[in-house]
Amino acid sequence: MIVLLIMTIAPAIYIFYTSFRNASILGGAGRFVGFTNYETALTDPATQQSFLATLLFVAGVVILEMILGLALAIPLAQQTWSNKLASALMLLPFAVTPAVAAMVFKQLLNPNYGWFSYYMNQLGFPPNLDLLGNPAGAWAVLIVLDMWQWTPFVALILMAGLQSQPLEPREAAMVDGANKWQIFRNITLPGMVPFIAIALVLRTIQAFKTFDSFKIVTNGGPGNSTEIINLGIHRIGLQSFNIGLACASAVLLLVVLLLLVPAMQRVIGRRADPEEQ
Repeated sequence: MIVLLIMTIAPAIYIFYTSFRNASILGGAGRFVGFTNYETALTDPATQQSFLATLLFVAGVVILEMILGLALAIPLAQQTWSNKLASALMLLPFAVTPAVAAMVFKQLLNPNYGWFSYYMNQLGFPPNLDLLGNPAGAWAVLIVLDMWQWTPFVALILMAGLQSQPLEPREAAMVDGANKWQIFRNITLPGMVPFIAIALVLRTIQAFKTFDSFKIVTNGGPGNSTEIINLGIHRIGLQSFNIGLACASAVLLLVVLLLLVPAMQRVIGRRADPEEQ
């Protein structure tokens, strides 16, 4: 309880308290300003853009990772020695520290000496190809990096769900003449809903917390086209030294998560409950 108070509850109370003050690293605790910081955060165009960029990023990577994770989990669910080896290899991206993965990706994409530029040039593309120099390329790199690192996490959860399903319903469906698609759609997929819900909620929360890859690979650039809300909070609090406004933005992000995650659980929960279908 003491560790919990020190590591989580006390900082949360401090953030909520500071969000109502014009606190600054350079100017002390500041004075009480009410909801001014929240009003500024909600009306500031840069903050609005970073919130929108975060929502689009989270939606994109989570959907892609769920689809790709399921595509990997289905063939790997069978208990064979090759599948066990493949499952072990899938853990490698998940085991790499996000900051290290981001640094490696950034070096591979370096237009002067990176492997990506070299091999693209061998295929006929222009030399010194700089993906990070334009917004579309930078977003593509960040999405691919996130998918490379977190798709195995989703695949392992869904693979556990597939392995836990009984064989009898599928065997009975095959006897009745159902094809593979009908078995998957009507038997396998409904039984996977609880595991899909777990993977979806955990990845959504984790995706909202993404910071390392954006900070290291693009630092919000080019311009501020890839500045997500976590980078915006970092910029406001630790570069502009406006701790009050940064805390208000963090509280708003927490409110979004508190509203989004239960809504997702209710929607998926109704799909898992036969009485709601």
